[in-house]
Amino acid sequence: MNNAYIIFERISVQDANCIAGFTYGFPAVTHFLGFGHALSRKLAKNSRLSLQGCAVICHQHQIHVYQHKRYSDYFFAQTKNPPREKGKDNKGREKATTSPPIIEEGKMSMTVSLIMACPDLNIGRTAEINTLKETLLNLAYQHRLAGGSIQKIAAIHVLNQDEEKLLKKIKCLLLPGFVLMDRTDLLTEHYENIKQQQPDAELIDAWLDFSALKYQAKPKLQDNEFEATDKTQAEWVRLEKPAKGWLVPITNGYKAISPVYQPGEVANTRDAITPVCFVEAAHSIGEWRSLHRIQGLADMLWHYHYEQYWYLCRQGELAQVSPKSSLTELESRAEVDDDFEDDFFDFNN
Repeated sequence: MNNAYIIFERISVQDANCIAGFTYGFPAVTHFLGFGHALSRKLAKNSRLSLQGCAVICHQHQIHVYQHKRYSDYFFAQTKNPPREKGKDNKGREKATTSPPIIEEGKMSMTVSLIMACPDLNIGRTAEINTLKETLLNLAYQHRLAGGSIQKIAAIHVLNQDEEKLLKKIKCLLLPGFVLMDRTDLLTEHYENIKQQQPDAELIDAWLDFSALKYQAKPKLQDNEFEATDKTQAEWVRLEKPAKGWLVPITNGYKAISPVYQPGEVANTRDAITPVCFVEAAHSIGEWRSLHRIQGLADMLWHYHYEQYWYLCRQGELAQVSPKSSLTELESRAEVDDDFEDDFFDFNN
């Protein structure tokens, strides 16, 4: 079966937001799906086409951080605006030299490629395809991606081939690059394993085993020593992650932590016609996998997944799995009350 796909080749983004929930280093998956959703809404008005799903391939990224000295902590490179005032006022007194407070922001530059499915597209004449490419290019430059400014898009491709030929074509276009994959299965498996050894363990403990840098003291026994004592020397050894691969913590959606308020009930909202619900970020585990190792194009695409209290981004078969059974998200620090269960807002609407 032939499927039509839109490929945004090598989008250069400046000052993108690299803080997502508890994590930093790369934007949340919701940023890219939101970008595709915004394009789809505008594209539907003119061409009656829709974009579904989004695959994220990273080619280059640079976080705006610095170190005071080697092996010290990293800090985000930021400026303080307005700048600190110097000199004297009209009465000859020294002006205040303290700088105003600043909200910490994490920025990064990145080059990514995005792949989106377009099931309503029927490949026609070359002129029609060129018009569609031009329309998509103009719409993309009008939007921000992950809060950053789009500086350049190398090309936009519209492909409609069978799965095998299409995957080969994409690899030729986008290599070298790394695809962001959902590895919820590894988090679920590791959580079940540690529950057998530590019944009181929580899901966040399993998540930290993938995301935190952990070290353990290893005793250096001498020839005449058979067990460690208080005087035995030790060396600190870094603990490996529970599974192999370039595994990273990711933010993959939200969980509701409040009832849905009717329009106008909450002050200072974006508009006065949309219901409001307070949410908390949900986290999982992802893997950066080289594009040449991808076996199926559909497995790369992230999709929205809606469940009661949950608003998530999933890939492939995981998009159909219940969040409660998959143990994908961290348990919320604020539980949702049962008295508004029937009034929960349906994100599909």
